[in-house]
Amino acid sequence: MAKKMMASTLITVFIGLFFSFLAAMSLHRSEQLAIEHEIQKDVENAALSLGRELNIGIELLYALRNQIALSDEINEDAFVVFADSVMDRHPNIRSMEWAEYLVEKDRDLYEAEAALEFALFEIVELSANGQLVKAASRNQYFPVRYVTPYEENQNVMGFDLASRPSMKDALEMSWYRGVPIATPAIRLKREFEDHSGFLMLLPVFVGNPETQTDREAALRGFLVALFDVQDIFDIAISNTVNEAINLELIDKGLNEQSDVIFQNIVDLAESPVMTLGYTSKPIYFAGREWVLRGTPTIDYVQTRMSIYPYLIFVVGMIIFSLLAYLQYVLQHRALSVQKRVDAKTRELRDANKKLEKMSKADGLTGRYNRDYFDECVDAEVKRSQRDRLAMSMLIVEIDHMSAYNEKHGRVGGDKVIRLVSQALADKLKRPGDLLARYGGESFAILLPNTKDGAPIAQLCFDAVKVLKLPFDKEAGDDIVTVSIGGVTVLKSEEIDPTKFMAYAEIALNKAIAEGRDQTHWIYSPEDNQPHVGG
Repeated sequence: MAKKMMASTLITVFIGLFFSFLAAMSLHRSEQLAIEHEIQKDVENAALSLGRELNIGIELLYALRNQIALSDEINEDAFVVFADSVMDRHPNIRSMEWAEYLVEKDRDLYEAEAALEFALFEIVELSANGQLVKAASRNQYFPVRYVTPYEENQNVMGFDLASRPSMKDALEMSWYRGVPIATPAIRLKREFEDHSGFLMLLPVFVGNPETQTDREAALRGFLVALFDVQDIFDIAISNTVNEAINLELIDKGLNEQSDVIFQNIVDLAESPVMTLGYTSKPIYFAGREWVLRGTPTIDYVQTRMSIYPYLIFVVGMIIFSLLAYLQYVLQHRALSVQKRVDAKTRELRDANKKLEKMSKADGLTGRYNRDYFDECVDAEVKRSQRDRLAMSMLIVEIDHMSAYNEKHGRVGGDKVIRLVSQALADKLKRPGDLLARYGGESFAILLPNTKDGAPIAQLCFDAVKVLKLPFDKEAGDDIVTVSIGGVTVLKSEEIDPTKFMAYAEIALNKAIAEGRDQTHWIYSPEDNQPHVGG
């Protein structure tokens, strides 16, 4: 009997030990999963905040470019006023430069004119030993003409950005594409330590060129902004992550070669828990791809791990009958933590969806923007090729919009653009028809599964006429008119998105060349052209 009691006791102890161990390990794993989700949430929030700060900087550069574009000439005082206003709103920008574009034949005259503002001004470059020397002769130059703050950066005056191959490649990419480009990370000297930074290049053109060929001929120069990565990081991360998480900012580069450009180590004495590390989704901006790598410290994990697994194990050994109840309570607690994490994740996902929807809209008219329109054209061409359907597209340009703005001001011009946008939208009845703002004073309409878009173009043309928007009340009865060019493709398998949009632009150019205030339509192939007017 004693042996049986001993055996029964031992069996009970072993069963209690076994199930207590299983319950403790189960809770431990649940809490660990909850910690993993919380780490992921913190790192993704930090990455989102970081991307938002970078985009704010880009938007301010665009605003500065718009101010410069409105000026026929720019001098040092005007540039400093414009640039300082941007730097005041975005303290991450350490300095701003204006680099002008010139060719070899204009170099001597340019240096002579610049010397009237800055004594001994000349175009310089870095020699092999790191000294500033007179720049060698080359076809193109991008010398720094103005810089602010001047006292800290006067050594870059006259420096030819194109003298460095990597910088020249970035300049040409930004120039030809007409978009901001960020350089790889560079080292910034500070009082006690070095920091990472990068240059943001934004081309400034004469007018609003829309094609690469136009941009090549219309370049005035570049706005160059120097960003401090730590300043951006501190502002972005201070609002999101205040926990014991070690963070690394990684530049993925263009050749699959990653580079850690910034580290935020919470405590060098604490070892990070590498198994719980998490890498954020990519942060895309200005031609670069960054990711944020977060690794929690032991303190971060320990403060979120409860003592309940250990209590369960001890209590299970002593009071086995309470095991199920204790396990239920503790599992319920872990589930609640998981639900809170999931709720936060859903909120973040909803916020991202809202941001994505906002990114597709044009700020002035509320219609779709050019980037989204390009995506839709690409998708519609593929669909039409797959289903062998016809498709049409038209571009509507408001005639003499620049003259209207000069007469009535930008506010009046914006009102005309909105009214024309609404008039065009009212003529589109099918759900699949897409209206987008194509340029400053132009709109584009995509007509899927349409064998002849010329009638729609005529309806749009007449709709603007009906508005009877006076062009100049004092000069007579002239009203605002539009020129419309479009294309219908009957054999979609023979065309690609670029050619499809190019046909529409060619048609618009013909309508403009023929005197404006009319429509011009192209059919591809031409032998299938129906007998229509317009």
